[in-house]
Amino acid sequence: VQMAWRTISNNFWIDNYNLQEAVDNDAGSAYFHTHDNFLVSGLQGMKNDAGGHDNWHFDNIYGYLQQGFGICSQIAGHVDAFFNNTLVMTSEIVGKGEGCSGPGATIVKNLNVFTPSGKATEC
Repeated sequence: VQMAWRTISNNFWIDNYNLQEAVDNDAGSAYFHTHDNFLVSGLQGMKNDAGGHDNWHFDNIYGYLQQGFGICSQIAGHVDAFFNNTLVMTSEIVGKGEGCSGPGATIVKNLNVFTPSGKATEC
């Protein structure tokens, strides 16, 4: 039996207490569709570590991020996804982490990225 997908959508969030992540998917967080949000954060838009998996961020606008995502490695068939998002960055690092390559690599595609220099790096 698999848990049903949960949804975080249609929100306007401004992080002002702990500027770590817009959405923190860790400690086994799984099966989240985070979409159609406007998220202003300090460090990163999506964080996933400590066993989190199957967390998808799509159709969001992230403002003033240092990086778009930080991710752990995944098991094939239970990957994270980060796509169709718009990122307004304070640096050039779109994303990094253990889940950038291999059979459980996070799906990353169709991003609109704005950086101070006009350059961006991913993984």
